[in-house]
Amino acid sequence: MELHYSITPAHTEARLAEKLPQAMLEHDRQQARIMAGVARWQKRLLGPLLFVLCLIGGTLALYVPERRFTPEKIIALVICGLIFIPLWWRYSGRWLNHLQALAAARQARRRAPLRELNQRLIAARLRAPLKAAEGAYSLSFDEQGFTLSNARGGKSNLAWTQVSQLQESADCYALASAEMARKGLACRIAKHSDLMPVETYQQGLQAFLSQCPVAPSAN
Repeated sequence: MELHYSITPAHTEARLAEKLPQAMLEHDRQQARIMAGVARWQKRLLGPLLFVLCLIGGTLALYVPERRFTPEKIIALVICGLIFIPLWWRYSGRWLNHLQALAAARQARRRAPLRELNQRLIAARLRAPLKAAEGAYSLSFDEQGFTLSNARGGKSNLAWTQVSQLQESADCYALASAEMARKGLACRIAKHSDLMPVETYQQGLQAFLSQCPVAPSAN
């Protein structure tokens, strides 16, 4: 038996709508891991760095006007250090947490427009291979297996014993062998055809599905 159907731009947009949320979720998780790593390094390095800079700044403030250290300046520097160090250990944690919160808020504001841009880029990346699958298809099958060919000359042959996966989405069925599934490939059969009478196509599609050894699962 032979069925004819086409993968249309509407199928492409439907599949894109299915794939984009998961792709964005993976992107957000990756960004969260990066930001968590940056936050950890900030927490480890920001405090010591600011502490050293404060000490260097205080030392330069005493040294620069006359460009020399006098006993009075050294005594003042020691006194300032004895006052500064306890105050730093007492209040620096609260101050650093406030700085990190401000930095995180600024980064969140900057990420909002970038996320929209990233979504458009990810959608374009996903759409390219989906659009490449658009076109007319011919599906022939018998008791041994099926052959799927397209108008560009591509052809896929699978025996029923090779089929290990049958996924159902709103518009298509996707059949794949174990090897194809590992590569992210599948044979896609539209649920509806604009190339055949509706009743004839639906009867043929049900006959095709009855031959498949795997029950359909949600995509």
